[in-house]
Amino acid sequence: MRSEYKQWHEVLSAEFFGAGNALRSTVLYVDDEFERELAERIGTGLVQAVAGELNWSDPDRPLFRSIQRECEIWEQHGSAVPPPSLPVLALSVLAATRMASSDGMLKTNFYGRWIQLFGEQASGSRANKLEHAFQDVAVMWEELDTWLEQTGGLYGTSTVSTDECYWKIGFPISQALVRGSDRQVLTRFFAATRLRPHNPDEVSGRELLRRLRVWTAGRDRRLSARLMEELASAPDTGETLIVSLVKRLADDWDGTLHEPEREHRRRAIGLRLVVAERGRRLEWLAEACDGIDESRVAMPGGRTFILHKAYGGVYEGLESLHPSWQQLGHGLHLEGDDLVLEWAPQDVVLLRLHPHLGEWVSTEYFEPGEQHWILAADSAVRAVRSMVDALGGRTAREASAPVPGWKLFKGVRAVNGLAFARTLDRGGEHAHVLEPQIRHSAALSGGLRIAHEYRAGAGVAGHFLRGGAPDLLLPTSDSPDGRVEVVLDGRAEKLRADPRVPFPLCMIPLEEGEHRVGTAHSSQVFTLYDGLHEGMPPGTGTLGYPCDGTARPELSEAVGPETAIRGAEAPRGIQLPRTELLRSSVLEAVLLDPHGGVRQAKQQSVPAWMASRLPAQALGPCLEIEVPGGYVWLVYRTATRWSVRALAASEEIPAPAPAPDDYAWAYAVLSAAQRLQDPAWLDYVAAAELISGRRGA
Repeated sequence: MRSEYKQWHEVLSAEFFGAGNALRSTVLYVDDEFERELAERIGTGLVQAVAGELNWSDPDRPLFRSIQRECEIWEQHGSAVPPPSLPVLALSVLAATRMASSDGMLKTNFYGRWIQLFGEQASGSRANKLEHAFQDVAVMWEELDTWLEQTGGLYGTSTVSTDECYWKIGFPISQALVRGSDRQVLTRFFAATRLRPHNPDEVSGRELLRRLRVWTAGRDRRLSARLMEELASAPDTGETLIVSLVKRLADDWDGTLHEPEREHRRRAIGLRLVVAERGRRLEWLAEACDGIDESRVAMPGGRTFILHKAYGGVYEGLESLHPSWQQLGHGLHLEGDDLVLEWAPQDVVLLRLHPHLGEWVSTEYFEPGEQHWILAADSAVRAVRSMVDALGGRTAREASAPVPGWKLFKGVRAVNGLAFARTLDRGGEHAHVLEPQIRHSAALSGGLRIAHEYRAGAGVAGHFLRGGAPDLLLPTSDSPDGRVEVVLDGRAEKLRADPRVPFPLCMIPLEEGEHRVGTAHSSQVFTLYDGLHEGMPPGTGTLGYPCDGTARPELSEAVGPETAIRGAEAPRGIQLPRTELLRSSVLEAVLLDPHGGVRQAKQQSVPAWMASRLPAQALGPCLEIEVPGGYVWLVYRTATRWSVRALAASEEIPAPAPAPDDYAWAYAVLSAAQRLQDPAWLDYVAAAELISGRRGA
C-alpha cells in the first residue's frame, strides 16, 4: 500500500477505534467536512488515497485486489489493529452522505454517488467495474463487523447494519445516518425515555423508533435533517436500517451522555412530572442513578439544587422547584459535573398512576384498558378533547390544572377496541400520546385479580376471578397477512388482531385452574378461580423464613417439621392502630385535631426481635407514625419546606373549634398554610389566623 493510504488508515483507526472508543458504540461517520479536515492534516484527499490502490490495469483481477491481499495478511497475523480496508469503507460512507435528489440523481442512488467520487462517467465500463466491485466492499464491511464483535468492545462496539433490500449498500448507509451531533442528541433521548443502561428490558428497535418519533414530534431536537427524514419514511413494520441502528446504539448505551470532550463522564436522567393531591399540585420527579447517591445540579445561570438519594429510588432536593407553564412548554435543563436532568418540552403530557408512589406520573406510552390522565396546554385542549371523546365509553372529566394555561383530562381509558383503533388510524397532531407500546412478546394486562403470585420463580402472572380473565397483549405481526398465531393451553389459532388493542380473554369460557397463553415464542401462565377458598393459590403457605434461633433473611421453601416463620393469625377483636409513612428526612412532624390538640409525631423504635432477625437494608428509610383517633391533619417539615397531609376524606374532616389560646396549634397550621388549597384546610388556616391575630374578629 502507498504511504498516503497508510496514513489515512492510521488516522481513521485513531479517530474511530482508539482507546477512547473502548466499550462504546462506534459509528464510522465521514462526511465532506470531516474528510476535508483530515485531508488537510494528511496532505492527501481520501479519494486520491483509495484511487491509488485500485487495479485498473489487469481486467482479470479484482479492482480492490491489493487491499484484499492486505486484509488476508492482517487476518493471518492476529488482527491487532483495524482492518486495512478502513479507508475504502470510509469512502463508501462519504458516498452515502452525499445521497440526495440532485445532479439528475435520486436520493436512493448510492452507486451514482460512489462512481461520482472517483470522477467516472455513470455509463462507462469503469463505472460498471466500480459498481460490480462493491460486492467485495460489502465483504470488507462484514469483516469489520466481525472483528469488532470478536474483540469484545476493546476497539468499540459495532453499529454496522444492513437489511435484505439493500444488503451491500446498507452497510455504508447505516453509518451515514447518525452524525456525531446526532449521537449526543440520541443519548439525551435514551435518558428522557428512561431507557436503562444497556437496555436490559430489551425494548425493541421498533418501540424505540416510536418513542423517538414522539420525542421529536413538533419540536426541534437538533437531529440532522438526514436522520429526521429517515425517521419519517421508515415503515412501522419490518427490520429497517434505522430500527437496527437505533437498537444497537441503545443496547450499547452505558447511561452517560455522548460527550467526548468530558470523557463521557456525565449520567443523564429524564425528569418525570407528578400530578399530586388529586390534581392540585405539580412536582418534578428524578429517578436515582446507580452509583450517584448525592449530586449538585443547577439551572443555566440560576439556582442550585442538592440531590440526595431517598426512599423509592428517587432523588430528594427538587421540592422547591415548582413546575411552571414555561418549563412544561419550553423545557427544563439542570446540569452538574456528574449528572444532567432534562424535561423535553411538550404541549400534551400523558400520565399513569404510579404503582409505588400512588400519584399520577408522566409515562412514555398509553396502556389500553388502564386509566390515564392527560395534561394539555390550552392550545391543544380542543384537539385532545376531540381525540378523547372518540375513544367512546365513559366520558373523561375536565378540570383546571394547577398551572395557568393548562387543563387536566381525568379518567381517559380505551375500552372499546374498534373505537381505539379508529382514533389511532385517524391520527392528528397529538395522536401519538395514545400510542401503546410496540411489543415483541406477549403480555397480560388488567383482569379481576384476586391474588398476586407469592412463589418466587413460579412463573405465574397472577390469580384471577373466573370470568374476569386478563386481556392478552399481542406482539406486532411480521407476517404478510397481519395474523398472529396465539397458543392457549396447547391449542393454536391465528388471529387477525390489532396489536395495539388487547384481546379480551374473558370472552373465552375457561375452567378453574392454570392456563398458559401467548405465542410460540413468548407466553405467560395465569390461574382462574371462582373465589378465594382454602388452598388457593396452590403452594401458598409453603414459603417462610427458616428459623433456628434467628430467622434467616432469605425466603425459601419451608416444608416438613422444619421451624420457620410463615405468618400469624390475629383475633378478630384486635384492631391495629392507624399508621402513616413519611420519609426519614422529615425534621419534625405533628398531628392536629379539630379542637386545638397538637401531638408530636415520633418515629417508632424497631423492636429488638426484628432488628436481630432482619437485615439492615430491610429497615427502609421511612418514618412510620401512629395516628390516634380524632387527629385529622399531619403537618411536617423537611430541610426545604413545610407540608400538610389530610388524614381523612375532606368531607369527613370536622370544622375547626380551637380555644383562643391554642397558639401551638395555630403555629403548626400557619407553617403549612400555603401548601394546600383544600376548602377544609383553608377553614383551619382561617381559624389559626384568628388565634394569631392576623385576621380581625
